[in-house]
Amino acid sequence: MALSAGVVHSKNPLLPVDIDEETLLARCRKGDKRAIRSLYERYVRVVMAHARRLGLAADEVEDVAQEVFSATFKDLERIQAGALGPWFFRLTSNRVNDRFRRRRVRQMYSRWFGASEPGEDPSDRPDRMALQRDAERRVGRILAQMSQKKRDVFSLFELQGFSGEEIARYLQIPVETVWTRLHHARIEFAKVGRSLELFEETRTPGASR
Repeated sequence: MALSAGVVHSKNPLLPVDIDEETLLARCRKGDKRAIRSLYERYVRVVMAHARRLGLAADEVEDVAQEVFSATFKDLERIQAGALGPWFFRLTSNRVNDRFRRRRVRQMYSRWFGASEPGEDPSDRPDRMALQRDAERRVGRILAQMSQKKRDVFSLFELQGFSGEEIARYLQIPVETVWTRLHHARIEFAKVGRSLELFEETRTPGASR
């Protein structure tokens, strides 16, 4: 996959995998195409995983990754060494939130003007895959309705397995705030799920830390 800006090409070999972030960023800022491709290859799967765990549909993940890296390579001066992980999460979260916000507007107009909803996925899949995709759609629909701050904490803790301390570092908030947001996020997740009639009985996810 190549960025539209043309900064990532297969003809540019990767730098050693153990190159540190500070050196990698410094070389990217100088326009070193090997460094730029190395940065992309190191984090593209991380970005795509974040997007999926934030509830984005699989067919939108690559587009969001393109947007995230295009924005990153235009704003390299703002990124501090050691902060790439949090940087990519926040940028991905913002892009996902933008899509959810636009989608809610489209759905509102759809209800007003009687447009039909998109068709369901084909039903001729193996049972296990169908169940998994159905679960992902349900979770994605709920996450799309949640506030961004709550969705971020819920996704990082419940879906990606980050610790409270790691989330605090990613979001640059006190760890106490993490637990507060997580508490309210779990409540909102259950409330939205019920309002969308996606489940009848609600058991709060992750009852313990």
